[in-house]
Amino acid sequence: MRLHLDAFWHALAFLTRFPVPKQLEAGAWPHSPPMYPLAGAVLGSVLALAAFLLQDHLPSMVLAMLLVTVWVYLTGGLHLDGLMDTADGFGSQRPRERVLEIMKDSRVGAMGVLAAVLLLGNKAVLLAHLQGSDLWLGIFTAVILGRTAMLFALYAFPYARAEGLAQTLRTRPRWYRLWPLLLAVPGLILLHWTLLFPLLAGGMLIAAAKNKLGGLTGDIYGALCELVEVTVLFGFLLT
Repeated sequence: MRLHLDAFWHALAFLTRFPVPKQLEAGAWPHSPPMYPLAGAVLGSVLALAAFLLQDHLPSMVLAMLLVTVWVYLTGGLHLDGLMDTADGFGSQRPRERVLEIMKDSRVGAMGVLAAVLLLGNKAVLLAHLQGSDLWLGIFTAVILGRTAMLFALYAFPYARAEGLAQTLRTRPRWYRLWPLLLAVPGLILLHWTLLFPLLAGGMLIAAAKNKLGGLTGDIYGALCELVEVTVLFGFLLT
């Protein structure tokens, strides 16, 4: 029980800025990925609650920008950083090893800035056009499915680097430790046919990564999360 609880705290600390207990079992770190959807549920609940409480008191665009700002802050920009690094690497049109070097560079290039601006702009516009329960349900679902996609990609596809932080997390868990995946089921049902959009966006990114790099990296996991989130919001707009 302690291992599972500490695995959850590790996941929450890694994916968000929420405070967690300081003394965590180091051995629980490799077991933390199955808890990503649960960490997403915590983050999604906070954002959805803010949307629910404020949607009748603020203009839609003001609320949307506020939600996007809080969204980025609570994640520490972790996945957005992955998106920018991926855009810089893939946009460079260089050989595999050079692409990996560019993605590892802490500096952000023009392609990364453009990717971040376009994604955040699309998120804000989509949130501004979602009304009523679609707003807070859309946020809650997007956050959970984004982290579910990361979990799936981590275990289902090869890793492009010989070493890296994600390599320490690729220990396949027993099936019963994947129970947080059940949190994604209601969102999948709500999306209906528009589930096609996150599946298509995520599939295209994964295919490009496998073709260019031979596998995925931590940055691509972050980019995948961001793409799934924004396409889930788009799906809610169409349902």
